[in-house]
Amino acid sequence: MNATTSQSPMKIVPFIAESAEDAVAQIRQKLGSDAVVVNVRQLPAEGLSKLWKAPRIEVLAYKPDPQSAPAADPLLELRKELQALRSQLDPATDGVRSADHVAPAIPVSASRGARSAGTHGWRVADVLESSGLMPVNVHRVVDYLKSSHGEQPPTSLPEELLMTQSTLTGLWRPAPESNPGDRRPHVLVGAPGVGKTTCICKWLAQARLVEGRAARVWRLDGSAANTAEALSVYCEILGVPAERTWVEHGQQNISNVEYSFIDLPGVDWRSPAGIQELKRTLETVGPCHIHLALNAAYEMPLLLAQIRAFSVLPIEDLILTHLDEEPRWGKIWNIVLGTNYPVRYLSAAQNVPGDFYPATAERILARQFHG
Repeated sequence: MNATTSQSPMKIVPFIAESAEDAVAQIRQKLGSDAVVVNVRQLPAEGLSKLWKAPRIEVLAYKPDPQSAPAADPLLELRKELQALRSQLDPATDGVRSADHVAPAIPVSASRGARSAGTHGWRVADVLESSGLMPVNVHRVVDYLKSSHGEQPPTSLPEELLMTQSTLTGLWRPAPESNPGDRRPHVLVGAPGVGKTTCICKWLAQARLVEGRAARVWRLDGSAANTAEALSVYCEILGVPAERTWVEHGQQNISNVEYSFIDLPGVDWRSPAGIQELKRTLETVGPCHIHLALNAAYEMPLLLAQIRAFSVLPIEDLILTHLDEEPRWGKIWNIVLGTNYPVRYLSAAQNVPGDFYPATAERILARQFHG
């Protein structure tokens, strides 16, 4: 059990703990009761010790600015995530659960399904939680099921799964369809390293190679220099103009192309000043489609914190990246149920043109309930 010694505001501090109680105690002692948790993950035991030693927990937290209003219960999300992790710490299956690219096994035991409080024997509750849904959203889905099909679940688990997929499909909010006459540029925003530029390259490849559309790209600087030289190289391969200055070309050239993209450097989501500067940059561009890119391999508290931070911008929808690194596609429903933003695209890996698909409930459910 250890922690870094820095306590400067807004600096992420990692904590390694043996249990949920230990993690809470460390955070309260080091950062105080107003600490904010941004990520929780399970650390598997190393070597032969995995046979008898339970995995430890890594928690990332930071101390907020003293001038900002404290949350009502800043450790509530931590407790929820740790409770979910604790329910998965089965020593007999640690070796299987630690595999990053193995789809999570779907438990079918009625006793495990009944373990979730408030689900009253609906075994699908355990399936949903294993696929990535947070407990609060598991209960919401089960409540929808009970209101539609009654308090008692069907005798067959496959029938429960079919009912659940139908319910989730009904809760899906599709992104608005694009208007062919709308020539506003597409701008991807988000934290550094989430894959914004890669998504632009994939989107650009589909527009040019599959749809045969005329396109144009602006690779602009922000608070930091835009060093995405690979985007300019890729534009040259596709025969797409890639500009470095908006003032010289700007709006007058948008009407000449069907697709236009603006690439901006990532912004630290923990920096309100940086996000405000990004907002001013977008205002100089004028009317545009703003898409928030998120690394779907991050844990839900961190994803929700990023969504809240960027919500000061006129975000239209979300693009989820790095899905090749996350087997629990059920996590996406936490965003669907917990925010007002639709999901437009799903992206996996960094190969261009690569995997870049319109987000649909059917595509997510097929991966979520695979096998």
